Amino acid sequence: MSILLEAHYSLKISLLIILLSCFDSHKAFPQIFNADQYPPSVKWRQIQTEKFQLIYPSAFEDEAQQLASKLVELRKRVSADLGKEPRKISIILQNQTVESNGNVQLAPRRSEFYTTPPQQGDFQNWLDNLAIHELRHVVQFDKLTGYLRAPFFEQLALAIYGVTLPAWFFEGDAVVAETRLSNAGRGRLPSWEMPFRTNLLSGKKYSYQKDYLGSLKNVTPGFYELGYFMTSALRDDYGAGILDSLMTRMAKLPIRPYNFTNSLHKFTGYGTRKWHVKVTENLHGKWQKQLLENDPIDYPVLSPKPDGKPASWLLPQALPDGRIIALYRGVREAPKIVILDPADGHTEVVKTGRQTEPHFAYAAGKIVWDEVRRHSRYGKRTYSVINLYNLEQKTYHQLTRKSRYFSPTLNPDGSQVAVVAVDESNKVSLVVLDTATGEMLASFPAPENILLQTPAYDPTGTKVVATGISEKGATIVELDIPTGTYRYLLDWQAQQIERPVYAGHRIVFKAHFNGIDNVYALDQHGMVYQLTNARFGAFNPSVDTTGNQLWFNNYQVNGYEISRLKMDDLPISHFKAPLSKKHNLKTKDAPKEELWPSTTYNGVKNLINFHSLSIDNGNFDNIGDIKPGVYWLSDDLLNTTQVRLGYQYDSDIRSSTYSATVAYQRFFPKFSLAYSNRGQLAAAQVTGESAVDTIRIRWRENVATLQMDIPLVFYRLNHVFTTGVSAATSYTNRYGLSEPQLQEKFISGVRFPMQYQAYFNHNVRQSALDLAPRWGQNVSVSYRHFPFDGNLSGKHLSVRTAFYFPGLWSNHSLLARFSYQRRSGSYQMADDIPLVSGYDRLQPVPVDNTLLFSYRFPIAYPDWAIGPLAYIKRFKGGVFADFQNVRTGVPFQPRTFGLGLRADMNLLRFYLPDFDIGVKLVYANEASAPQRVFATYSIGYIY
Repeated sequence: MSILLEAHYSLKISLLIILLSCFDSHKAFPQIFNADQYPPSVKWRQIQTEKFQLIYPSAFEDEAQQLASKLVELRKRVSADLGKEPRKISIILQNQTVESNGNVQLAPRRSEFYTTPPQQGDFQNWLDNLAIHELRHVVQFDKLTGYLRAPFFEQLALAIYGVTLPAWFFEGDAVVAETRLSNAGRGRLPSWEMPFRTNLLSGKKYSYQKDYLGSLKNVTPGFYELGYFMTSALRDDYGAGILDSLMTRMAKLPIRPYNFTNSLHKFTGYGTRKWHVKVTENLHGKWQKQLLENDPIDYPVLSPKPDGKPASWLLPQALPDGRIIALYRGVREAPKIVILDPADGHTEVVKTGRQTEPHFAYAAGKIVWDEVRRHSRYGKRTYSVINLYNLEQKTYHQLTRKSRYFSPTLNPDGSQVAVVAVDESNKVSLVVLDTATGEMLASFPAPENILLQTPAYDPTGTKVVATGISEKGATIVELDIPTGTYRYLLDWQAQQIERPVYAGHRIVFKAHFNGIDNVYALDQHGMVYQLTNARFGAFNPSVDTTGNQLWFNNYQVNGYEISRLKMDDLPISHFKAPLSKKHNLKTKDAPKEELWPSTTYNGVKNLINFHSLSIDNGNFDNIGDIKPGVYWLSDDLLNTTQVRLGYQYDSDIRSSTYSATVAYQRFFPKFSLAYSNRGQLAAAQVTGESAVDTIRIRWRENVATLQMDIPLVFYRLNHVFTTGVSAATSYTNRYGLSEPQLQEKFISGVRFPMQYQAYFNHNVRQSALDLAPRWGQNVSVSYRHFPFDGNLSGKHLSVRTAFYFPGLWSNHSLLARFSYQRRSGSYQMADDIPLVSGYDRLQPVPVDNTLLFSYRFPIAYPDWAIGPLAYIKRFKGGVFADFQNVRTGVPFQPRTFGLGLRADMNLLRFYLPDFDIGVKLVYANEASAPQRVFATYSIGYIY
């Protein structure tokens, strides 16, 4: 029964979780809305209009004013073809992070723009691109479910949106909008479509579900790219009105089964799978024609022999001894910088942490790269720091702290590092740092505050070249360090220009003048020379110190390989670069910039924001914590305060529960206060005249709980550290006892029991195929007692540990968990540690400690589609042995052991969540067990 209930609840809650996948992640993949907090030191302001509310840090005033003027016009443009002008929405301009991203959500209704521009992207102003894309999602919300609003129905609206629309459609439509309404957008980037194009031209025509839901063994386009082409094909074949027709029909009857596919079939005669087949066939024909026209060259690749799994060897650079240094990114291992030797394969130099974009640079025996760090408490503040590794000394050093520096490059003698700096007001500079100390030596503000990307030194160390991005397009800009002057080397281009580097008297860079990403050179007279003619794409050029060889990434079906050419054999062709067209936002009908009235945003006055009735309390972390009922939810716009008012009915004991919780998370400690009035049912033994009778007793109780938490997170290279402490207490008042004769023995109140917890976790970064961290140590200590209640006594101490070790082969994992508890008094029967597998099927034995071993390994990556029901990405197996009450003098043998089989899958063609469903076969290693062999089942999910 419990298993059926668990599965039932999981499917119910999956609808709510799936809708959360609608929280758009602008860069590459969907993310659940980030509930981290902003630092309390941020001073917020707002621009309040009838159509939108901009909330932004005071340092971002200038950018907010410019964006407000553009939003007036953009709201109309993004909604024109759907016939639905969006309702007012709050837009938070988030300048505290170094990531470039964005999201839109309901429950509560808001959008968040991560304002720091990226070091790799398309050729337009970042906020313009972001505004078009995210506003399109707002229109989609309102078109489909705009009639469902706060204070009661926003979560329902989000659920309908997320369950009804496939992710490829709403993201693909937003990418179409950002492309159609600008002269840039990802739809114009050959690099963005490249994985999809490469697959089709290489004979890798995958199923709809595999292209949409992804794979762990092959590169697939992803739902952004797939959605762009499937949605744009709808517009091309049936006119712009097809999207309006689809969503209008869906909105009229949102509970229609398979609403999107049903409506698509009605207007086009195609279901989603058949439409996918048609689109991929047309794309294959189009790209095959382009391939024949370009007549590409197949360059030899020099990367390590592939093992069949996706792997990329990025940014190849020649070392003085002829070896190559590169950044490895693959599914088998976490990212790392490696040295490639044709004779000895590759050797690891250093593992890297999370980066905003893949990047590193080498010179004079040193390596520099940037990594993301975060504020230990406030996750909405992150930094980009510079790291240094000395190859000769084999030493690592973090050069900067709490910085916003990107794309570091070394001067030829390794004494200085040039970086792109972007401050919290989006002011861009090129900064020179001392390699020994990390101190700033000079700062050069970007001309016209254009965005600078991926700088590189010349051989003299007196000049730096970089990509420049603005509303006009992309260019190449050069800084003369002694004079501090910039000059433009190229007219503004409608091109994704990337990673320019010096090559003698020329600048080598990546662009796509022939419709495919290739390596080009720019001479002193403004002539552009095509140096490569790759089949799928050439990237990341570098020239060795002799200037004789060009190294570059040559994209193949499983990732970025490495190729090289002799500079003497180049170029292929030359031409004068064309001028860029004017940006659409600068046309005559664009609004004039004006000064908008701005005021202080008072977060205290806006703490209460009721938006939804829900059937759950909002805890999606654990299926076991789901508490069905009716809840009224309030969340403020800045992630400071959560309020939950709820009612539950427990049919097992036929009793109601009324609850109210408040969580306040602005300060360094997080505080939460909860109250509930609930019914209770228990059994009691009563001594009668001739026997002992067991009777049921009922009562109600008021319970108030106060909790304080301090969670901290730290990054260092590929290591993640989490630590924290918490303390909680409560007060319980019991009344309404159903058996008055037991009143004297009835404990009417529990006064302020205390519970404390401290934990420390260290785990290394996982690869896509890892089943667990290859190395990790996790310790948690909890203590409970009654220091303030004279009627109760008892103590409970528990220690829980988990240690991860590498397995015998890649992506295998060994987990050892030892846990210990000591109990007394009222806690004598409480278990607060992990128990052996199948504990509820064994003879009850008090648990003092457990030692649990499990070994897990991948079995296969089938990418099987079971109709529309499930798409299985991976099967994985495991063996386990669980020990209980390990002590000296007792035979060391497991109480239970066995094996398990699990599968990672997507259900009902929903992109999120990823389900983990499995069965465990347990053998009870004791003669007294009621059943020696039995199975347990489980279902979990991640999102």
